[in-house]
Amino acid sequence: MTAQSVFEELRFIWELLAADFIFLLPFAKRRKNFAPLVLLGVPALSLLSLIHFPLLALGSSLPGVWGYAAVSSGYILLAVATMLFSRLCFSLTVSDALYFCTAGYAAQHFVYVLVHEVLARAVWPALPERLLLYILVSAAGCCLFFVPMYLTFSPRLTACGGRMFEDKPARIGANLFLLTVLIACTFACQHLFEFVEEARLLGAALGGMVCFLILSVQYQTLSAVRSGQERVVIEQMLRDSGRHYAYSKELIDMVNRTVHDLKHTLRALRQADEGERRRFIGETEASLQEYQRLVYSDNEVLNTILAEKAFACERRGIRFSCSVDGAQLGFLSVPDLYALLGNAIDNAIEGVEGLPDPDKWVVSLTIRGQSGFVCIQTNNCCGALPQREDGLPLTTKADRANHGFGLKSIRYLARKYGGTMCVSVQDGVFILQITLPTPPK
Repeated sequence: MTAQSVFEELRFIWELLAADFIFLLPFAKRRKNFAPLVLLGVPALSLLSLIHFPLLALGSSLPGVWGYAAVSSGYILLAVATMLFSRLCFSLTVSDALYFCTAGYAAQHFVYVLVHEVLARAVWPALPERLLLYILVSAAGCCLFFVPMYLTFSPRLTACGGRMFEDKPARIGANLFLLTVLIACTFACQHLFEFVEEARLLGAALGGMVCFLILSVQYQTLSAVRSGQERVVIEQMLRDSGRHYAYSKELIDMVNRTVHDLKHTLRALRQADEGERRRFIGETEASLQEYQRLVYSDNEVLNTILAEKAFACERRGIRFSCSVDGAQLGFLSVPDLYALLGNAIDNAIEGVEGLPDPDKWVVSLTIRGQSGFVCIQTNNCCGALPQREDGLPLTTKADRANHGFGLKSIRYLARKYGGTMCVSVQDGVFILQITLPTPPK
């Protein structure tokens, strides 16, 4: 076991971890003990990678396919260990961990083909003998490939908000199958012409092509997921636009009725005595106070949303209460704020409308800041525990094809801003809680 052979094995796990983190850092939320886990995990995985030496010895003593299986098991073990390590360091579903493990393995092997098979074996055979230079060239090769890859994937990964796939058996199976095929193909291509030096470069090139194809597939998958998330939000916004038009029309009608009534009242006042005039002034002041009640904060967008939803609740006989700190929401764009709060309150309204007891037709909203986060919470009474799909309650509407997008939109927007959304039921009360980190001032 020479220094060069040790570096060859350590190089694999280091490059694999670097490739995985290239994908994970812009995507997933780091766990609380991220730094200690990395400091302990990298040396542990490095030691684990040295298991390849006894596996090589075992492989050389076994005939044919069994020998190759013994050697390849080391790569499979390290891929699985890297995936588990990623889940320790980041908040990931199993499906997402498999996705990134596949992408990271493909990126690592592509670099291996370029640097170690093409450059170090075909172009510059003496390079591996100069160990320090070999290490520097390997690091430079990783940088030259990983940086453009990061710049390509990072915008879409960031926009996904830390979640792509739910842990469904079909999805886990598909990602696991793709990872297995990748490892099998790259190993086969690497060792297909192992004993024919002239053809070894061909096998390496085939392996590189497989890796590039896998990375292209992963990028297209990421783009499709991103497009699907955006489509959900857009469809919800389009549906909301119809409701907003209806609310606006009703508000305009109410204002027109008020103006019409005022015209008649003013006409009557010209002929009224002093007592009637005082009574009218009192009624007018009471009406103005009622309108003043619709001003909730200094945030004009928030006031517009809450006034609209308060009017919608009043029409339905639903009591609406709120305690809000509008200054905490200044970092949200107007469309996102409108979609986030509008969907949250609409979900609560939908939850109480079907209850038989009108006393339970109550919707509450709370917005408060705390320790660098803003918490948005809606509470509403509910009947039977809602059925769940994809981690979210199913809509109670009969037409599920055109409903049930609200909570998905909320979850998407929460992840977009690096936050979380959770739902729970406590003592017959449905609680929707959105937690968003507030950017530093």
